[in-house]
Amino acid sequence: MILAVSMNNIIIYTRKDPFCIHCEQAKSMLQYYGIDYKDIVIGEDISRFQFKLKYPFINTVPAVFFGEKYIGGAQELSERVWELSENTKGMLYG
Repeated sequence: MILAVSMNNIIIYTRKDPFCIHCEQAKSMLQYYGIDYKDIVIGEDISRFQFKLKYPFINTVPAVFFGEKYIGGAQELSERVWELSENTKGMLYG
């Protein structure tokens, strides 16, 4: 199945307090590959309560979404970041 996802539709939910090394690794990876993303900081941009109401099944951060599709955290992003490369022109294979 091929999913058309604009590179602008990458959303990553992170936290700053307490510090999250995996969140920083995920953001660094996206920056390294030149991929634009929206960083939503839990506790600043959205409350923890609002996040849990919206995504009750997600218990860890970072929470990475390709469009509306939750793909997982930093490890899953590292396994799938190639899907966002210029060679695939924003097409994701799911």
